[in-house]
Amino acid sequence: MTERHLRHGLAAAAGAVLACALLAPGPARAVEGIIFSGSVFVDQWGFVEARQDPARKSPQSLAPMTTLKVGADVNDDLSFSAKACIGCHGIDMEHVAIDYQPRAWMNIQAGRIVVPFGDFSNRVDPSSYRTGSQPLIYDMGRMAYGARNTMNLGVVPMPYVDTGAMLYGVKWLGSRIQTWWGAYTVSGLRGSNDVDWMALRSLPYNDNNAEPAYGGRVTLSYSSDAGDFIGDASVGGSYMAGKYDREARLGYEAWAADATFRISKLVLRGEYASRKTDLDPLATGYPFALDDPFFVKDGFYAELEHPLGKYLNVVYRYEELKRSGSPLPGAPAEMSADSRFVRYTGGVVLTPAQNVFVKASWEHWDTTDFGRFNTYHAGIGGAF
Repeated sequence: MTERHLRHGLAAAAGAVLACALLAPGPARAVEGIIFSGSVFVDQWGFVEARQDPARKSPQSLAPMTTLKVGADVNDDLSFSAKACIGCHGIDMEHVAIDYQPRAWMNIQAGRIVVPFGDFSNRVDPSSYRTGSQPLIYDMGRMAYGARNTMNLGVVPMPYVDTGAMLYGVKWLGSRIQTWWGAYTVSGLRGSNDVDWMALRSLPYNDNNAEPAYGGRVTLSYSSDAGDFIGDASVGGSYMAGKYDREARLGYEAWAADATFRISKLVLRGEYASRKTDLDPLATGYPFALDDPFFVKDGFYAELEHPLGKYLNVVYRYEELKRSGSPLPGAPAEMSADSRFVRYTGGVVLTPAQNVFVKASWEHWDTTDFGRFNTYHAGIGGAF
């Protein structure tokens, strides 16, 4: 089957999921063991100083972020799920997987799976986070100077979907504390002299070299009673490693740590992520001497959420993203060997009706290489 036919097949599959979802009479409806759910969000990302250099070199636009999911229980131990995603990258099957549970504490998932890296991997749907944009360390295509020869997006843009298998499970440690664990092997990141993120969403989905990547995640969670002043809390850690080029010469290694706490009506959340990636020492055109044949990209974000009345929620976020190491050949002249982005975000989410939300965010960027500028997000969506 040609790549063109495969793309048409994916589009048809996404259309079928959409049609089924539209026929469902309500949110997350079950029809003879089949469950449909999803969300729709349309967001406008713009620059306040529209004629300045950051605006001209960034993909500001009105963009859709739509997810459509179908799940089915085959029997007591086996289930199937598929999720179509329509976003700035086009139409993609975000995951297509089977889930087998041979033991109460263990599951095996295989297919096109969502890789569990960081806490944000559980909240990539726009209906699951308050800000108009994703954190810089996990940004997927809505980032100033995010071109491949500049910052090249975040540490691990989300959702990170890959072909492979995962072993995972949940274990309760008493009545309030539980641990979630998962270990996986997948095709791994792809590219040549830094990762090509669009290649992960391009056909074919098979590995580009003969060495699968591997990784895992562990979280520890505390469950409180409704109304407790000290609410739910969780801490987690993630790791992944592999080779990303066709010849399997260049490697990468990434790790992350996260924590979430609820105190009364306040939700505090933070994550740190880092990735060390080999550069090709045989390539030419680096703007600086390649003393170390690798670069390190790392960063963090800290968020505070709280309600403001019955229908309004407010969110504040501070974050940093840093790239240390020689820029790629062809990088803009302003790009330094120690480039850092700092972003301050304030946003509100209005819920005028059940399952409907309106988002508005203001972002102030302070960068070492490209100056300071301001952007905004405004969007409307809903979940079903």
